[in-house]
Amino acid sequence: MTNFKSCVAILISVSAINGFALPFEGLYKLDIIHYNDFHARFEETSVETPTCKYNNNSCLGGFPRLYHEIEVLRKEKPDSLLLNAGDSFQGTYWYTLLKWNITQQFMNLLPHDAHAIGNHEFDDGPEGLAPYLSNLNAPVVAANMDSSKEPCLQGLYKPHVIVERKGRRIGIIGLITTDTAKLSSPGNVVFTDPRVAVQREAQALTDKGVDIIIVLSHCGLDIDKELARDYGQYIDLIVGGHSHSLLWNGPSPSHEAVAGPYPVFIEPSADKKHKTLIVQASAFTKYMGNLSVYFDFRGDYVKWEGGPIFLNRSILEDKEVKAKLAPFAEIVHKAENVPIGETLTSLYFEDCVFGECALGDALTDSQNEYAKEKVKSPLDHISFVQRGNIKSTIPEGTITQGTVFELLPFNDRMESFELQGKWVLEALERSVSEAWDQHPFKGPWVLQISGLKVTYDLSKPEGQRVVSTSVGDNSGAPLDSDKFYQVTAPAYLADGGDGFTMFRDNRKNVQVIGRDQNIFVTYIKKHSPLNIVKDGRIQFIDN
Repeated sequence: MTNFKSCVAILISVSAINGFALPFEGLYKLDIIHYNDFHARFEETSVETPTCKYNNNSCLGGFPRLYHEIEVLRKEKPDSLLLNAGDSFQGTYWYTLLKWNITQQFMNLLPHDAHAIGNHEFDDGPEGLAPYLSNLNAPVVAANMDSSKEPCLQGLYKPHVIVERKGRRIGIIGLITTDTAKLSSPGNVVFTDPRVAVQREAQALTDKGVDIIIVLSHCGLDIDKELARDYGQYIDLIVGGHSHSLLWNGPSPSHEAVAGPYPVFIEPSADKKHKTLIVQASAFTKYMGNLSVYFDFRGDYVKWEGGPIFLNRSILEDKEVKAKLAPFAEIVHKAENVPIGETLTSLYFEDCVFGECALGDALTDSQNEYAKEKVKSPLDHISFVQRGNIKSTIPEGTITQGTVFELLPFNDRMESFELQGKWVLEALERSVSEAWDQHPFKGPWVLQISGLKVTYDLSKPEGQRVVSTSVGDNSGAPLDSDKFYQVTAPAYLADGGDGFTMFRDNRKNVQVIGRDQNIFVTYIKKHSPLNIVKDGRIQFIDN
């Protein structure tokens, strides 16, 4: 069984009241509006960048558009549940500058029935989350979160709540990922086994006559599927988040990869006659979910209607909400436009799938330089950054605070740790695995590097492609499999993200040295104007 400790969920249960007349052909219809991973998209976004850079039809989403479409659906289906699957914090400069206050202010404009807590809600620690929770109008639920050693969070969430729709009681149970301890800054909060919490709270609701259970999950789609398979006898529907999975029937209108149909159906191992539905609505307000589920008198699934809604410019923005955002937008845009340096050339993030890219050189060099100052280690320093951490281009000319934020929107922790050379070599092999193309090379897992040079032979089998390495600026000594190196990388990568589990499983003496945005800003200010030219630190032999 997969480790369910990386699950965040909200379970919603519906129980019948004696004598209530079931509508629509004797079935009970439950309407659910859902979204997940809002990530501070107060303004329009795009598929490629956190904010919309060009005023054209590539712009989509944003809170005014999300608000408008939710209100349209609520007028059509006034008894709908409105569920937020977590990760409302972080992702644009709006959150960096205005934090929890702006988030709760606009979340409270919508009549949510429940909020999940995502891992990014802890990015500013318990003290950054507590005022948000205390000021939300809707309940927050987390059944597997022990905050007894963080008093500021006491009383701000519950293991479950019960609401009512059309004469039926709906119970909501919450779970939060134990990975939050690695992905964010939860302080002394302890995250307990969500499987235990699911069974405990589901039993409590069952004892109250509950016969329909829905999970609003910040687990990610893979964990949701396993949860449905292993515990689906307690669950009718999972409303998901965290993995940013687009569930869609057919080619997606945003031309993004589709992770599965909407909804996904799972048969639980313990009850093959039962079906558990799973839905998720991508992320960043590009989509929202619209689902109607029909249940029989026992609370068993019968049929569904609906589908996700693509929030492009064919959907109107709410003018009043946009007007309320305008004063904050002025503050954010002014702060974003503060200059911090210059670059003599454009640094293109698109180049980073092909191997070495100038932008990757600049980022990893900034990490390595910073680590050498912060970590007084006799070991050779090596830095890595994954392709997925590089989100936008730095155009030639002035570099602003907003430019750096667009590039590094999640402001990841930077970790430095000791790692044996054999694991560095394994990471380099992973870097050129599962290539999309080899003539020229193009791949999903390319690591940008500093303090190290590597040559790959793409004619060799995967796992045997590193043919030469040299460490350091001057010595040129090859990587020694037995020797330890001082490695610096974003926390996501260091924690095994993108399949680089050799970092997570073998690192020693981990230190958090800062955040990637501040490290890069420090580098830009020191070296401006930047004149980054690729130096051949990553090369390919193709026979």
